[in-house]
Amino acid sequence: MLEKGNLIFETKLDRGFVFKAWKTDSKGDALIEVDRDGKIIRSFVFPTYKVWNIAAHASDIIESELNNDINGYRMAGSDGLGGNVFGSKEE
Repeated sequence: MLEKGNLIFETKLDRGFVFKAWKTDSKGDALIEVDRDGKIIRSFVFPTYKVWNIAAHASDIIESELNNDINGYRMAGSDGLGGNVFGSKEE
């Protein structure tokens, strides 16, 4: 398990959700936690250089969580050229 380092950001509470990102002991990676109503519902590693995309797309990710899909995460992970840091699209 990755160790949490310095906190990079923490979003304000929105519809019960809070997003947090930490630097990790793994070079180039950040640890992201998605908290809903005080409980961590998602925890994943994300490239540090794209970590602000999580904050920028927090509203999209919340909509995805509420709709039980991954579209908001895919927006946050997009490289703008048809690729994605989350891998290939699930069918």
